[in-house]
Amino acid sequence: MLLDDIVDYLSSAASATFPAGTIRAGLLQPDPDVQTAIYETGGQSPVHAMNPLPGKAVIERPRIQVVCRAGTFDYAIARSTAHVAFKLLDGLPDRLINGTRYKWGSAVQSPFLMGRDDAGRVLISCNYDIIKELTP
Repeated sequence: MLLDDIVDYLSSAASATFPAGTIRAGLLQPDPDVQTAIYETGGQSPVHAMNPLPGKAVIERPRIQVVCRAGTFDYAIARSTAHVAFKLLDGLPDRLINGTRYKWGSAVQSPFLMGRDDAGRVLISCNYDIIKELTP
């Protein structure tokens, strides 16, 4: 599954930045303050490679959003965490993650201040286009 694959990739590539339990698929927990969530967002249409029939796409082009959170006065922590994700996902090379072939990843923009959550904690976000082989 896309989100689980990206969580696994980030946590294995940067275990000091994303220790176990601080990066999740689709959810920011109330605690701890410092954590990261990966969300699915609207991507682009699949690629059918000369076969327009339903169910015959060969490439998916989803988009994900990485949201990094830190405490009320910890902008630098959230920003540096988002930057680590940016360096790993922008230019993501062809690789196999949990049995799925990922062909490419690129940032839609640089990480940006998304705002603050209800508790006043800083949220830094970035969106990424992903190109992957169709999940069986």
